[in-house]
Amino acid sequence: MSDSPVLGPALTGTLVCNNLDTLLNAYVDYLSMSVLEAGEVSAQQAAIWGAPELVGARFAVLASETEVCWIRAVEDTTAAAAIPFKQQGWMSLEVVVEDVDTLATELVDSPFELYRPPADLDVSDDIRAMQVIGPAGEVLYLTQVKGPVPPFEIPMAKSRVDRLFIPVMCCGDRDAATTFYTDFPHVKEYKFDTKITSVNAAYGWELERKHPVATVQLAGETMIEIDQIDAAEPRPQTEGRLPAGIAMISYEVDALSDHSLVWFSEPARISSPPYNGRLAACCRGVGGELVELIERN
Repeated sequence: MSDSPVLGPALTGTLVCNNLDTLLNAYVDYLSMSVLEAGEVSAQQAAIWGAPELVGARFAVLASETEVCWIRAVEDTTAAAAIPFKQQGWMSLEVVVEDVDTLATELVDSPFELYRPPADLDVSDDIRAMQVIGPAGEVLYLTQVKGPVPPFEIPMAKSRVDRLFIPVMCCGDRDAATTFYTDFPHVKEYKFDTKITSVNAAYGWELERKHPVATVQLAGETMIEIDQIDAAEPRPQTEGRLPAGIAMISYEVDALSDHSLVWFSEPARISSPPYNGRLAACCRGVGGELVELIERN
């Protein structure tokens, strides 16, 4: 019997923006993405998300040069940009890249605001990352992995900007938020306190200030990072819509029926990527975050 995590990999981050064309141009022109599919949100899709007001909204799925669909963008013309680092829910998308220093130079005068320049991480000199803020207020951690970083199972890039490998969540209670993910069999957690420079800078705190953090190891060389930021406020919720910025993260699982979760609607099969005809459903995690699960086969 396999002891591989039942949850994972983390597949796709869904961004909600008020101008789809602006966002697509940014990702295509500066992050080497291409539009794999574009259209309008169907009633079935909106029902899965618990967002009936988004029926007919424009959306697009983007893929990297390695054909990984790690971004889906949905246009909501009423959405205000998310406030980086200061709201609970999905706070950032960590994406593995080939050369973070070269990328930092290439993003000068781009739609991506450089928030923190490239720097080696405390956890390992083999991880070097920078943070940028995108058109919808989304935070991207653009990370170069130079070699193995045990005990974590994380990938090295196969293209200039490759794929999502760590969605980062902001919450008010690390331990409670982590339980949602550790309830999936064979998922490993690591808990520690560490400084989060980008967060500390956003609040004007001392850069060395430490916060409770958890990492959850998933399948497919992906993880979830859960940051407890006591000063963060709940993300504004709009009835029948998705929250602005990073609205949800999609993951693979073996079978939806294996998990006793409260879905927004009955699971359904959808033809567009990242589903590709597979069964999917959406729910809310303990930290208030939106989680979409897609059956592996």
